[in-house]
Amino acid sequence: MLYALLIALLTASLYAVSVSSVNAAMTPFAAALAALMTFISIYLPRKFFAYTLQDIAPTVLQNLMQRVLIGVVFTLSLPLAVLALTGGWNDPRFLGELFVYTLIGIFLIQIIGEALTNHVLYLQRTHQYNSNQLFALLAGLALLFFILILYFLAFDLAQPPAMRNYLRDMLAITLILGGYGRAVFLMVHH
Repeated sequence: MLYALLIALLTASLYAVSVSSVNAAMTPFAAALAALMTFISIYLPRKFFAYTLQDIAPTVLQNLMQRVLIGVVFTLSLPLAVLALTGGWNDPRFLGELFVYTLIGIFLIQIIGEALTNHVLYLQRTHQYNSNQLFALLAGLALLFFILILYFLAFDLAQPPAMRNYLRDMLAITLILGGYGRAVFLMVHH
């Protein structure tokens, strides 16, 4: 529950920074909405699709994919709700930021953080995994995240200094490293 709360607060902070530049009056509402929907997208599916170590691997994977499906529905509905709340449909920078936040939510939080991590933990606890494959996967993802972070930072560093951009970048990097760091920690310290 602590992980879900931390990710929800970081996501809410990201949305607050972005919304403040489009419709400052809606910032607290958008942040609260982002926190609530992100928390629900992580915490609620776990309650509906539980599994045990006695379940066979395909059943566990099916439950995890159902969790991800529900989480992705909440993750996809969040930017749409924020856009409806703020009216920022015509701001390309805002749309781009929401797009990136949605990708982070889907791929990092839902797919890697929820499905992949929990499936690896299940496979480790039931002695059905190959650690070399896991190491290759984690190293490849780490390299990908590092390259993407540097790529997006280059755009902001090429512009005149703006506190909003630095704050947004620091929050996004913290969210990415926090989410990925938790996944790696759980997978490695089974």
